[in-house]
Formats: sequence, C-alpha cells, structure tokens
Amino acid sequence: MNPENSEEEKKPDIKSLVNIIPPASALRGREKETLKEKRVKVRKRPEVKSGTVLVSSKLVKDMGIKGEIEISVKGKRARFKALTQDSLPDIEIWASPEDMLKLGIEDNSTVTLRSV
Repeated sequence: MNPENSEEEKKPDIKSLVNIIPPASALRGREKETLKEKRVKVRKRPEVKSGTVLVSSKLVKDMGIKGEIEISVKGKRARFKALTQDSLPDIEIWASPEDMLKLGIEDNSTVTLRSV
C-alpha cells in the first residue's frame, strides 16, 4: 500500500462541500423584512391635531404602517392615527402638544414607534 493513496482517500471532496453553501443570488433575492418597531424622536407641533401624528413617507413604507401607530414611552402606550408627510425626516415624528402632555413627553424625546 502506498501512504499517499490513503491520504487522498481521507480528504473530503471540495465540490460536495461547496454545494452546501447557497449562491449569492439566492441570498440577495430574499425580501427585506418590515420593521416591527423603531426608536424615533417626537417633536411638538401646534399645527398637528390631537389624536394624530405626522410620520415621514419613508418610515411608513419601511414599517408597513396602514393607518394607526402605537407610541410607547416610559411604560405608557397610546394609539394615534398616522398621517403621511414627505418633508419629514425619517428619524422623527410630529405630534400635538396636548397628546405629548398626556403622555408626559417633552419636545425632542425618544419614543418607540410600532405599527398597529
């Protein structure tokens, strides 16, 4: 027996190992999952009506918001009607001063935004 032949028999076949790894095109083809929640800054704006919140159109698209959102801060949760606005940055939302006072939120506070 030749010792070189026995070493070759013990080596795994590289082609069989490569078949386990998926191609890059399969990984790229997966759809992006929608965000369930996001931390954003809430800004106090007197032009916003009570019970509604202005949200950027990019944030609405990324989170899959369909009409209502939930704001959570310091263990308190409140639901609001979401209105879309293009000019807003995607890291902040605008709310009425009355609603922010009820939740005990100051201007430019960080809150958790969830799609309902």
